Amino acid sequence: MIELKEILAVLDTPSFGGDTTVPILGVTHDSRQIEPGWLFAAMPGEKSDGHDFVRDALRRGAVAALAEKPRPADVNEAIGWICIPNTRRALGKVAAAVYGRPTSKMALVGITGTNGKTSLTYLLEAIVTAAGGNPGVIGTITYRWGGKTKPAARTTPEASDLQWMFKEMVESGVTHTLMEVSSHGLHLGRLDGCDFDVGVFTNLTQDHLDYHGNFEDYYLAKRMLFDELLPVSAKGNPVAAINLDDPYGERLARETAKVPVLRYGTRAECEVHPLKVSLGISGISGTLQTPSGPLSLESRLTGSFNLENIMAAVAVAQVLGFPAQAIRDGIRSVEVVPGRLERVPSERGFVFVDYAHTPDALKNVLAALRIIRAGRIITVMGCGGDRDRTKRPVMGKEAAAGSDFVVVTSDNPRSEDPGTIVRQVEQGVKEYGFAPHSEQTNGLQLRPGHYQVIADRREAIAWAVKHLRKEDILLVAGKGHETYQEIEGVRYPFDDRDVLREELTKNLNLESVSGHKTPGNAISGGEKPTSGRIGE
Repeated sequence: MIELKEILAVLDTPSFGGDTTVPILGVTHDSRQIEPGWLFAAMPGEKSDGHDFVRDALRRGAVAALAEKPRPADVNEAIGWICIPNTRRALGKVAAAVYGRPTSKMALVGITGTNGKTSLTYLLEAIVTAAGGNPGVIGTITYRWGGKTKPAARTTPEASDLQWMFKEMVESGVTHTLMEVSSHGLHLGRLDGCDFDVGVFTNLTQDHLDYHGNFEDYYLAKRMLFDELLPVSAKGNPVAAINLDDPYGERLARETAKVPVLRYGTRAECEVHPLKVSLGISGISGTLQTPSGPLSLESRLTGSFNLENIMAAVAVAQVLGFPAQAIRDGIRSVEVVPGRLERVPSERGFVFVDYAHTPDALKNVLAALRIIRAGRIITVMGCGGDRDRTKRPVMGKEAAAGSDFVVVTSDNPRSEDPGTIVRQVEQGVKEYGFAPHSEQTNGLQLRPGHYQVIADRREAIAWAVKHLRKEDILLVAGKGHETYQEIEGVRYPFDDRDVLREELTKNLNLESVSGHKTPGNAISGGEKPTSGRIGE
Protein backbone atom coordinates (compact mmCIF):
# COMPACT_ATOMS: atom_id res chain seq x y z
CA MET A 1 0.00 0.00 0.00
CA ILE A 2 1.25 3.47 -0.87
CA GLU A 3 -0.25 6.94 -0.82
CA LEU A 4 -1.31 8.62 -4.03
CA LYS A 5 1.46 11.23 -3.72
CA GLU A 6 4.04 8.44 -4.10
CA ILE A 7 2.53 7.57 -7.47
CA LEU A 8 2.76 11.19 -8.56
CA ALA A 9 6.50 11.06 -7.77
CA VAL A 10 7.19 8.40 -10.45
CA LEU A 11 5.37 10.33 -13.21
CA ASP A 12 6.70 13.14 -15.36
CA THR A 13 4.87 16.42 -14.65
CA PRO A 14 1.30 15.16 -14.24
CA SER A 15 -1.58 17.50 -13.53
CA PHE A 16 -3.49 16.50 -10.41
CA GLY A 17 -6.55 17.17 -8.36
CA GLY A 18 -7.87 15.53 -5.20
CA ASP A 19 -6.50 14.10 -1.99
CA THR A 20 -2.82 13.12 -2.31
CA THR A 21 -2.81 11.17 0.96
CA VAL A 22 -5.42 8.59 -0.02
CA PRO A 23 -3.99 5.05 0.27
CA ILE A 24 -3.84 3.00 -2.96
CA LEU A 25 -4.22 -0.76 -2.48
CA GLY A 26 -4.09 -1.88 -6.11
CA VAL A 27 -4.29 -0.77 -9.73
CA THR A 28 -5.92 -2.06 -12.91
CA HIS A 29 -6.88 -0.97 -16.42
CA ASP A 30 -10.03 -3.15 -16.30
CA SER A 31 -12.95 -1.59 -14.39
CA ARG A 32 -14.40 -5.08 -13.79
CA GLN A 33 -11.37 -5.95 -11.66
CA ILE A 34 -11.59 -2.87 -9.42
CA GLU A 35 -11.67 -3.44 -5.69
CA PRO A 36 -12.25 -0.81 -2.97
CA GLY A 37 -9.21 1.41 -2.55
CA TRP A 38 -7.79 0.77 -6.03
CA LEU A 39 -6.64 3.15 -8.77
CA PHE A 40 -8.24 2.86 -12.21
CA ALA A 41 -6.12 3.51 -15.32
CA ALA A 42 -8.26 4.74 -18.20
CA MET A 43 -6.54 3.65 -21.42
CA PRO A 44 -7.78 4.33 -24.94
CA GLY A 45 -7.97 1.11 -26.98
CA GLU A 46 -8.74 -0.07 -30.50
CA LYS A 47 -12.28 -1.23 -29.65
CA SER A 48 -13.17 0.80 -26.56
CA ASP A 49 -11.96 3.75 -24.50
CA GLY A 50 -11.20 3.20 -20.83
CA HIS A 51 -12.42 6.72 -20.06
CA ASP A 52 -15.95 5.47 -20.74
CA PHE A 53 -15.63 3.09 -17.77
CA VAL A 54 -14.41 5.57 -15.14
CA ARG A 55 -17.82 5.82 -13.50
CA ASP A 56 -18.13 2.04 -13.39
CA ALA A 57 -14.73 1.87 -11.70
CA LEU A 58 -15.78 4.49 -9.14
CA ARG A 59 -18.99 2.59 -8.37
CA ARG A 60 -16.88 -0.48 -7.67
CA GLY A 61 -14.72 1.37 -5.16
CA ALA A 62 -11.93 3.11 -7.09
CA VAL A 63 -10.51 6.04 -5.13
CA ALA A 64 -8.40 7.57 -7.91
CA ALA A 65 -8.03 7.59 -11.68
CA LEU A 66 -5.11 7.80 -14.10
CA ALA A 67 -6.41 9.38 -17.30
CA GLU A 68 -5.59 11.31 -20.44
CA LYS A 69 -8.74 13.45 -20.26
CA PRO A 70 -9.69 16.11 -17.66
CA ARG A 71 -11.92 15.18 -14.75
CA PRO A 72 -15.61 14.96 -15.83
CA ALA A 73 -17.85 17.49 -14.15
CA ASP A 74 -19.86 14.82 -12.35
CA VAL A 75 -16.82 13.14 -10.70
CA ASN A 76 -16.37 14.16 -7.07
CA GLU A 77 -13.50 16.62 -6.50
CA ALA A 78 -12.24 14.45 -3.64
CA ILE A 79 -11.43 11.62 -6.05
CA GLY A 80 -7.76 11.69 -7.00
CA TRP A 81 -7.47 12.53 -10.69
CA ILE A 82 -4.06 12.21 -12.38
CA CYS A 83 -4.02 13.57 -15.92
CA ILE A 84 -1.09 12.67 -18.19
CA PRO A 85 -0.54 12.52 -21.98
CA ASN A 86 -0.24 8.70 -22.23
CA THR A 87 -1.78 6.43 -19.59
CA ARG A 88 -0.59 3.27 -21.32
CA ARG A 89 3.07 4.27 -21.14
CA ALA A 90 2.70 5.39 -17.50
CA LEU A 91 0.86 2.33 -16.22
CA GLY A 92 3.95 0.12 -15.87
CA LYS A 93 5.75 2.59 -13.61
CA VAL A 94 2.58 3.23 -11.62
CA ALA A 95 1.81 -0.46 -11.12
CA ALA A 96 5.41 -1.20 -10.14
CA ALA A 97 5.22 1.54 -7.50
CA VAL A 98 1.84 0.35 -6.16
CA TYR A 99 3.08 -3.22 -5.75
CA GLY A 100 6.42 -2.33 -4.18
CA ARG A 101 8.66 -2.71 -7.24
CA PRO A 102 8.55 -6.53 -7.03
CA THR A 103 11.08 -7.23 -9.80
CA SER A 104 13.79 -5.60 -7.69
CA LYS A 105 13.31 -8.45 -5.19
CA MET A 106 14.02 -11.37 -7.56
CA ALA A 107 16.09 -12.10 -10.67
CA LEU A 108 14.30 -11.22 -13.91
CA VAL A 109 15.26 -12.53 -17.35
CA GLY A 110 13.52 -10.97 -20.37
CA ILE A 111 13.62 -12.96 -23.62
CA THR A 112 12.74 -11.31 -26.91
CA GLY A 113 12.98 -12.43 -30.53
CA THR A 114 10.73 -14.01 -33.14
CA ASN A 115 11.44 -17.67 -32.39
CA GLY A 116 12.85 -19.67 -29.49
CA LYS A 117 11.43 -17.66 -26.57
CA THR A 118 9.20 -20.40 -25.18
CA SER A 119 11.79 -23.17 -25.47
CA LEU A 120 14.32 -20.96 -23.71
CA THR A 121 11.98 -20.36 -20.76
CA TYR A 122 11.57 -24.13 -20.34
CA LEU A 123 15.33 -24.69 -20.41
CA LEU A 124 15.99 -21.90 -17.93
CA GLU A 125 13.15 -23.04 -15.67
CA ALA A 126 14.79 -26.48 -15.50
CA ILE A 127 18.23 -24.97 -14.76
CA VAL A 128 16.86 -22.76 -11.96
CA THR A 129 15.11 -25.80 -10.45
CA ALA A 130 18.28 -27.93 -10.71
CA ALA A 131 20.21 -25.16 -8.93
CA GLY A 132 17.74 -25.20 -6.04
CA GLY A 133 15.93 -22.01 -7.03
CA ASN A 134 12.20 -21.35 -7.28
CA PRO A 135 11.32 -20.32 -10.87
CA GLY A 136 8.40 -18.37 -12.20
CA VAL A 137 7.51 -18.23 -15.91
CA ILE A 138 5.49 -15.76 -17.97
CA GLY A 139 5.17 -16.93 -21.54
CA THR A 140 3.14 -17.85 -24.57
CA ILE A 141 1.82 -21.16 -23.22
CA THR A 142 1.20 -20.50 -19.51
CA TYR A 143 1.98 -18.28 -16.56
CA ARG A 144 3.27 -20.49 -13.74
CA TRP A 145 4.81 -20.12 -10.31
CA GLY A 146 4.48 -21.56 -6.81
CA GLY A 147 2.76 -24.71 -8.06
CA LYS A 148 0.07 -22.70 -9.89
CA THR A 149 -0.43 -22.68 -13.66
CA LYS A 150 -2.66 -20.27 -15.58
CA PRO A 151 -3.37 -20.27 -19.32
CA ALA A 152 -1.60 -17.37 -21.01
CA ALA A 153 -4.04 -14.84 -22.44
CA ARG A 154 -1.18 -13.07 -24.22
CA THR A 155 2.59 -13.46 -24.27
CA THR A 156 3.22 -10.23 -22.34
CA PRO A 157 0.33 -9.21 -20.05
CA GLU A 158 -0.82 -5.62 -19.60
CA ALA A 159 1.38 -3.72 -17.17
CA SER A 160 -1.06 -3.73 -14.23
CA ASP A 161 -1.63 -7.50 -14.53
CA LEU A 162 2.09 -8.11 -15.01
CA GLN A 163 3.19 -6.22 -11.89
CA TRP A 164 0.48 -7.93 -9.84
CA MET A 165 1.85 -11.31 -11.00
CA PHE A 166 5.34 -10.25 -9.98
CA LYS A 167 4.01 -9.27 -6.54
CA GLU A 168 2.37 -12.70 -6.19
CA MET A 169 5.60 -14.38 -7.26
CA VAL A 170 7.64 -12.54 -4.64
CA GLU A 171 5.11 -13.51 -1.97
CA SER A 172 5.35 -17.15 -3.17
CA GLY A 173 9.12 -17.18 -2.79
CA VAL A 174 10.02 -17.07 -6.48
CA THR A 175 13.74 -16.44 -6.91
CA HIS A 176 14.01 -16.16 -10.71
CA THR A 177 11.36 -15.13 -13.24
CA LEU A 178 11.82 -16.09 -16.87
CA MET A 179 9.72 -13.97 -19.16
CA GLU A 180 8.91 -13.91 -22.85
CA VAL A 181 8.96 -10.29 -23.98
CA SER A 182 6.89 -9.58 -27.09
CA SER A 183 7.50 -6.71 -29.49
CA HIS A 184 3.92 -5.57 -28.85
CA GLY A 185 4.57 -5.51 -25.10
CA LEU A 186 7.72 -3.46 -25.56
CA HIS A 187 6.15 -1.02 -28.01
CA LEU A 188 3.10 -0.51 -25.80
CA GLY A 189 5.14 0.09 -22.64
CA ARG A 190 3.92 -2.99 -20.72
CA LEU A 191 7.47 -3.69 -19.47
CA ASP A 192 8.10 -0.22 -18.05
CA GLY A 193 8.84 -0.47 -14.34
CA CYS A 194 10.58 -3.87 -14.66
CA ASP A 195 14.08 -4.34 -13.25
CA PHE A 196 15.84 -6.83 -15.51
CA ASP A 197 18.98 -8.80 -14.72
CA VAL A 198 19.38 -10.20 -18.24
CA GLY A 199 17.87 -9.36 -21.61
CA VAL A 200 18.08 -12.04 -24.32
CA PHE A 201 17.76 -11.58 -28.08
CA THR A 202 17.17 -14.86 -29.97
CA ASN A 203 16.54 -13.82 -33.60
CA LEU A 204 14.40 -11.69 -35.87
CA THR A 205 12.47 -13.20 -38.76
CA GLN A 206 9.25 -12.32 -40.54
CA ASP A 207 6.28 -11.94 -38.21
CA HIS A 208 3.97 -9.24 -36.85
CA LEU A 209 4.50 -6.94 -39.83
CA ASP A 210 0.76 -6.35 -39.76
CA TYR A 211 1.41 -4.44 -36.52
CA HIS A 212 4.90 -2.97 -37.00
CA GLY A 213 4.63 -2.28 -40.73
CA ASN A 214 8.21 -3.17 -41.68
CA PHE A 215 11.26 -5.06 -40.44
CA GLU A 216 13.05 -1.94 -39.23
CA ASP A 217 10.25 -0.90 -36.89
CA TYR A 218 9.91 -4.52 -35.73
CA TYR A 219 13.62 -4.56 -34.90
CA LEU A 220 13.47 -1.18 -33.15
CA ALA A 221 10.62 -2.44 -30.96
CA LYS A 222 12.74 -5.42 -29.90
CA ARG A 223 15.72 -3.13 -29.30
CA MET A 224 13.78 -1.18 -26.68
CA LEU A 225 14.57 -3.94 -24.15
CA PHE A 226 18.28 -3.22 -24.57
CA ASP A 227 18.17 0.54 -25.16
CA GLU A 228 15.52 1.63 -22.67
CA LEU A 229 14.78 -1.04 -20.06
CA LEU A 230 18.07 -2.76 -19.23
CA PRO A 231 20.00 0.51 -18.68
CA VAL A 232 17.52 1.79 -16.06
CA SER A 233 17.25 -1.48 -14.13
CA ALA A 234 17.62 -1.10 -10.38
CA LYS A 235 19.85 -4.20 -10.44
CA GLY A 236 22.80 -2.00 -11.42
CA ASN A 237 24.65 -4.52 -13.61
CA PRO A 238 22.25 -5.98 -16.19
CA VAL A 239 23.64 -7.90 -19.17
CA ALA A 240 22.46 -8.40 -22.76
CA ALA A 241 22.81 -11.96 -24.13
CA ILE A 242 22.62 -11.78 -27.93
CA ASN A 243 22.63 -14.43 -30.69
CA LEU A 244 25.45 -13.43 -33.03
CA ASP A 245 24.40 -16.00 -35.65
CA ASP A 246 21.33 -13.92 -36.44
CA PRO A 247 21.95 -10.88 -38.71
CA TYR A 248 19.81 -8.65 -36.53
CA GLY A 249 21.52 -10.07 -33.44
CA GLU A 250 24.88 -9.12 -34.94
CA ARG A 251 23.57 -5.61 -35.53
CA LEU A 252 22.10 -5.39 -32.04
CA ALA A 253 25.41 -6.46 -30.48
CA ARG A 254 27.12 -3.58 -32.31
CA GLU A 255 24.45 -1.07 -31.38
CA THR A 256 24.05 -2.00 -27.71
CA ALA A 257 26.34 0.38 -25.84
CA LYS A 258 24.62 1.04 -22.50
CA VAL A 259 25.01 -2.44 -20.98
CA PRO A 260 27.59 -5.25 -21.31
CA VAL A 261 26.96 -7.77 -24.11
CA LEU A 262 27.53 -11.52 -23.81
CA ARG A 263 27.45 -13.08 -27.29
CA TYR A 264 26.41 -16.63 -28.11
CA GLY A 265 26.52 -18.44 -31.44
CA THR A 266 28.60 -20.77 -33.57
CA ARG A 267 31.42 -18.29 -34.16
CA ALA A 268 34.61 -18.66 -32.12
CA GLU A 269 34.45 -14.96 -31.23
CA CYS A 270 31.29 -15.56 -29.16
CA GLU A 271 31.71 -15.93 -25.42
CA VAL A 272 29.45 -19.00 -25.64
CA HIS A 273 30.08 -21.19 -28.70
CA PRO A 274 30.37 -24.89 -29.60
CA LEU A 275 33.74 -26.61 -29.32
CA LYS A 276 32.44 -29.98 -30.49
CA VAL A 277 28.74 -30.71 -30.80
CA SER A 278 26.75 -33.55 -32.37
CA LEU A 279 23.15 -33.22 -33.56
CA GLY A 280 21.15 -36.36 -34.26
CA ILE A 281 17.87 -38.21 -33.83
CA SER A 282 18.54 -38.79 -30.13
CA GLY A 283 19.31 -35.15 -29.41
CA ILE A 284 22.28 -32.85 -28.93
CA SER A 285 25.53 -33.62 -27.14
CA GLY A 286 28.99 -32.10 -26.93
CA THR A 287 30.94 -29.27 -25.36
CA LEU A 288 30.42 -25.52 -25.32
CA GLN A 289 33.02 -22.87 -24.60
CA THR A 290 31.76 -20.48 -21.90
CA PRO A 291 33.24 -17.53 -19.99
CA SER A 292 34.00 -19.92 -17.12
CA GLY A 293 35.54 -22.63 -19.32
CA PRO A 294 34.39 -25.64 -21.38
CA LEU A 295 30.99 -27.11 -20.46
CA SER A 296 29.96 -30.61 -21.54
CA LEU A 297 26.26 -31.25 -21.94
CA GLU A 298 23.61 -33.42 -23.53
CA SER A 299 20.00 -32.74 -24.44
CA ARG A 300 17.06 -34.76 -25.73
CA LEU A 301 16.03 -31.82 -27.89
CA THR A 302 17.22 -31.88 -31.48
CA GLY A 303 17.85 -29.51 -34.36
CA SER A 304 20.23 -26.60 -34.87
CA PHE A 305 17.59 -24.18 -33.62
CA ASN A 306 17.56 -26.00 -30.28
CA LEU A 307 21.34 -25.76 -30.15
CA GLU A 308 20.84 -21.98 -30.34
CA ASN A 309 18.30 -22.19 -27.51
CA ILE A 310 20.71 -24.25 -25.40
CA MET A 311 23.55 -21.77 -26.00
CA ALA A 312 21.22 -18.94 -24.96
CA ALA A 313 20.29 -20.82 -21.78
CA VAL A 314 23.95 -21.41 -20.97
CA ALA A 315 24.74 -17.73 -21.56
CA VAL A 316 21.98 -16.62 -19.16
CA ALA A 317 22.97 -19.24 -16.60
CA GLN A 318 26.54 -17.96 -16.73
CA VAL A 319 25.39 -14.40 -16.07
CA LEU A 320 23.24 -15.55 -13.13
CA GLY A 321 26.12 -17.54 -11.68
CA PHE A 322 24.63 -21.03 -11.75
CA PRO A 323 27.08 -23.94 -11.24
CA ALA A 324 28.03 -26.12 -14.21
CA GLN A 325 26.34 -29.22 -12.81
CA ALA A 326 23.00 -27.42 -12.42
CA ILE A 327 23.23 -26.22 -16.01
CA ARG A 328 23.97 -29.74 -17.25
CA ASP A 329 21.24 -31.35 -15.13
CA GLY A 330 18.65 -28.76 -16.11
CA ILE A 331 19.28 -29.04 -19.84
CA ARG A 332 19.32 -32.84 -19.70
CA SER A 333 15.95 -32.91 -17.87
CA VAL A 334 13.98 -31.13 -20.62
CA GLU A 335 12.55 -33.90 -22.78
CA VAL A 336 10.08 -31.82 -24.78
CA VAL A 337 8.65 -28.32 -24.91
CA PRO A 338 4.85 -28.43 -25.42
CA GLY A 339 4.00 -27.93 -29.08
CA ARG A 340 7.63 -27.53 -30.09
CA LEU A 341 8.64 -30.50 -32.23
CA GLU A 342 6.44 -32.55 -29.90
CA ARG A 343 6.23 -36.24 -30.79
CA VAL A 344 2.84 -37.93 -30.98
CA PRO A 345 3.22 -41.71 -30.48
CA SER A 346 2.39 -43.57 -33.66
CA GLU A 347 2.79 -47.02 -35.20
CA ARG A 348 2.48 -45.37 -38.59
CA GLY A 349 5.53 -43.24 -39.12
CA PHE A 350 7.01 -40.44 -37.04
CA VAL A 351 4.39 -37.83 -36.14
CA PHE A 352 5.22 -34.36 -34.80
CA VAL A 353 3.33 -31.20 -33.85
CA ASP A 354 5.09 -27.84 -33.90
CA TYR A 355 4.06 -24.24 -33.26
CA ALA A 356 6.06 -23.04 -36.28
CA HIS A 357 4.00 -20.13 -37.59
CA THR A 358 6.78 -18.04 -39.16
CA PRO A 359 8.79 -18.86 -42.30
CA ASP A 360 12.05 -19.21 -40.41
CA ALA A 361 10.56 -21.42 -37.69
CA LEU A 362 9.02 -23.75 -40.27
CA LYS A 363 12.30 -23.88 -42.20
CA ASN A 364 14.24 -24.78 -39.05
CA VAL A 365 11.83 -27.49 -37.92
CA LEU A 366 11.82 -29.16 -41.33
CA ALA A 367 15.61 -29.00 -41.42
CA ALA A 368 15.71 -30.82 -38.08
CA LEU A 369 13.32 -33.49 -39.36
CA ARG A 370 15.40 -34.09 -42.47
CA ILE A 371 18.21 -35.28 -40.19
CA ILE A 372 16.09 -38.19 -38.94
CA ARG A 373 13.99 -39.09 -41.95
CA ALA A 374 14.12 -42.47 -43.66
CA GLY A 375 11.06 -41.99 -45.85
CA ARG A 376 9.29 -38.84 -46.93
CA ILE A 377 8.12 -35.74 -45.08
CA ILE A 378 4.43 -34.77 -45.27
CA THR A 379 3.64 -31.34 -43.87
CA VAL A 380 0.17 -30.11 -42.90
CA MET A 381 0.18 -26.34 -42.48
CA GLY A 382 -1.66 -23.05 -42.93
CA CYS A 383 -1.55 -19.45 -41.68
CA GLY A 384 -3.61 -17.50 -39.16
CA GLY A 385 -6.11 -14.83 -40.10
CA ASP A 386 -5.98 -11.14 -39.12
CA ARG A 387 -2.19 -11.29 -39.04
CA ASP A 388 0.70 -10.53 -41.40
CA ARG A 389 -0.61 -11.45 -44.87
CA THR A 390 2.75 -11.03 -46.59
CA LYS A 391 4.23 -14.09 -44.88
CA ARG A 392 1.56 -16.51 -46.19
CA PRO A 393 3.10 -17.32 -49.59
CA VAL A 394 6.53 -17.35 -47.94
CA MET A 395 5.28 -19.95 -45.46
CA GLY A 396 3.93 -22.03 -48.33
CA LYS A 397 7.26 -21.85 -50.12
CA GLU A 398 9.19 -22.93 -47.00
CA ALA A 399 6.80 -25.85 -46.48
CA ALA A 400 7.44 -27.02 -50.03
CA ALA A 401 11.21 -26.49 -49.75
CA GLY A 402 11.46 -28.74 -46.71
CA SER A 403 8.81 -31.37 -47.51
CA ASP A 404 8.03 -34.01 -50.06
CA PHE A 405 4.29 -33.40 -49.93
CA VAL A 406 2.33 -30.47 -48.49
CA VAL A 407 -1.28 -30.36 -47.29
CA VAL A 408 -2.45 -26.74 -47.15
CA THR A 409 -5.20 -26.14 -44.61
CA SER A 410 -6.66 -23.63 -42.15
CA ASP A 411 -4.93 -22.49 -38.98
CA ASN A 412 -6.87 -19.91 -36.93
CA PRO A 413 -8.76 -17.99 -39.63
CA ARG A 414 -10.22 -15.64 -37.01
CA SER A 415 -12.40 -13.10 -38.86
CA GLU A 416 -10.99 -13.84 -42.34
CA ASP A 417 -12.30 -16.16 -45.02
CA PRO A 418 -10.33 -19.43 -44.65
CA GLY A 419 -10.42 -19.95 -48.43
CA THR A 420 -8.64 -16.66 -49.05
CA ILE A 421 -5.87 -17.52 -46.58
CA VAL A 422 -5.45 -21.01 -48.05
CA ARG A 423 -5.12 -19.62 -51.57
CA GLN A 424 -2.41 -17.19 -50.44
CA VAL A 425 -0.44 -20.02 -48.82
CA GLU A 426 -1.00 -22.22 -51.88
CA GLN A 427 0.55 -19.50 -54.05
CA GLY A 428 3.91 -20.00 -52.35
CA VAL A 429 3.73 -23.80 -52.62
CA LYS A 430 3.12 -23.49 -56.36
CA GLU A 431 5.85 -20.88 -56.80
CA TYR A 432 8.34 -23.33 -55.36
CA GLY A 433 7.43 -25.80 -58.10
CA PHE A 434 4.93 -28.13 -56.46
CA ALA A 435 1.97 -29.31 -58.56
CA PRO A 436 -1.58 -30.05 -57.36
CA HIS A 437 -2.14 -33.64 -56.28
CA SER A 438 -4.23 -35.81 -58.58
CA GLU A 439 -5.60 -39.11 -57.32
CA GLN A 440 -3.97 -42.23 -58.77
CA THR A 441 -5.90 -45.25 -59.93
CA ASN A 442 -6.01 -46.71 -56.42
CA GLY A 443 -7.07 -43.34 -55.07
CA LEU A 444 -4.38 -43.17 -52.43
CA GLN A 445 -0.85 -42.89 -53.78
CA LEU A 446 1.03 -39.62 -53.34
CA ARG A 447 3.86 -38.32 -55.47
CA PRO A 448 6.69 -36.11 -54.15
CA GLY A 449 6.67 -32.52 -55.33
CA HIS A 450 2.89 -32.29 -55.09
CA TYR A 451 0.38 -30.75 -52.69
CA GLN A 452 -3.24 -31.07 -51.62
CA VAL A 453 -5.61 -28.35 -50.39
CA ILE A 454 -8.09 -29.32 -47.63
CA ALA A 455 -9.43 -26.25 -45.86
CA ASP A 456 -10.95 -28.13 -42.91
CA ARG A 457 -8.04 -28.75 -40.53
CA ARG A 458 -9.44 -31.95 -39.02
CA GLU A 459 -10.08 -33.39 -42.47
CA ALA A 460 -6.59 -32.35 -43.58
CA ILE A 461 -4.97 -34.14 -40.64
CA ALA A 462 -7.13 -37.23 -41.21
CA TRP A 463 -6.19 -37.28 -44.90
CA ALA A 464 -2.48 -37.01 -44.12
CA VAL A 465 -2.66 -39.79 -41.51
CA LYS A 466 -4.45 -42.01 -44.00
CA HIS A 467 -1.53 -41.62 -46.42
CA LEU A 468 1.20 -42.08 -43.83
CA ARG A 469 3.54 -45.07 -44.00
CA LYS A 470 5.85 -46.50 -41.36
CA GLU A 471 9.06 -44.82 -42.58
CA ASP A 472 7.48 -41.42 -43.26
CA ILE A 473 7.41 -38.27 -41.14
CA LEU A 474 4.22 -36.26 -40.64
CA LEU A 475 4.55 -32.69 -39.38
CA VAL A 476 1.43 -30.75 -38.38
CA ALA A 477 2.59 -27.15 -38.05
CA GLY A 478 1.25 -23.79 -36.95
CA LYS A 479 -0.76 -24.31 -33.77
CA GLY A 480 1.50 -26.42 -31.56
CA HIS A 481 0.35 -26.18 -27.95
CA GLU A 482 -2.91 -24.38 -28.76
CA THR A 483 -6.09 -26.14 -27.69
CA TYR A 484 -8.53 -24.18 -29.83
CA GLN A 485 -9.28 -23.03 -33.35
CA GLU A 486 -10.58 -19.48 -33.68
CA ILE A 487 -13.22 -18.96 -36.36
CA GLU A 488 -15.21 -15.72 -36.69
CA GLY A 489 -14.34 -14.63 -33.18
CA VAL A 490 -15.30 -17.94 -31.53
CA ARG A 491 -12.73 -20.34 -30.09
CA TYR A 492 -13.68 -23.95 -30.69
CA PRO A 493 -11.88 -26.80 -28.87
CA PHE A 494 -9.16 -28.11 -31.19
CA ASP A 495 -5.81 -29.63 -30.29
CA ASP A 496 -3.66 -30.95 -33.15
CA ARG A 497 -2.22 -33.59 -30.80
CA ASP A 498 -5.64 -34.92 -29.80
CA VAL A 499 -6.87 -34.95 -33.39
CA LEU A 500 -3.76 -36.85 -34.46
CA ARG A 501 -4.23 -39.44 -31.70
CA GLU A 502 -7.86 -39.93 -32.72
CA GLU A 503 -7.05 -40.34 -36.41
CA LEU A 504 -4.06 -42.62 -35.77
CA THR A 505 -6.21 -44.84 -33.55
CA LYS A 506 -9.02 -44.85 -36.10
CA ASN A 507 -6.70 -45.95 -38.90
CA LEU A 508 -5.05 -48.58 -36.69
CA ASN A 509 -8.46 -50.02 -35.87
CA LEU A 510 -9.43 -50.12 -39.55
CA GLU A 511 -6.25 -52.01 -40.33
CA SER A 512 -6.93 -54.46 -37.51
CA VAL A 513 -10.43 -55.14 -38.83
CA SER A 514 -9.23 -55.63 -42.41
CA GLY A 515 -6.31 -57.78 -41.25
CA HIS A 516 -3.80 -55.96 -43.45
CA LYS A 517 -2.50 -52.51 -44.22
CA THR A 518 -4.22 -50.72 -47.04
CA PRO A 519 -2.03 -50.90 -50.15
CA GLY A 520 -0.77 -47.66 -51.60
CA ASN A 521 -1.05 -45.63 -48.38
CA ALA A 522 2.36 -44.11 -48.99
CA ILE A 523 4.40 -41.59 -50.83
CA SER A 524 6.10 -43.29 -53.73
CA GLY A 525 9.31 -44.77 -52.33
CA GLY A 526 12.63 -43.65 -53.71
CA GLU A 527 11.22 -41.16 -56.20
CA LYS A 528 12.88 -37.78 -56.54
CA PRO A 529 10.69 -34.70 -56.04
CA THR A 530 9.43 -33.29 -59.32
CA SER A 531 10.86 -29.86 -58.43
CA GLY A 532 14.35 -31.35 -58.11
CA ARG A 533 15.03 -29.29 -54.99
CA ILE A 534 13.91 -31.40 -52.07
CA GLY A 535 16.77 -32.75 -50.00
CA GLU A 536 19.44 -30.65 -51.71
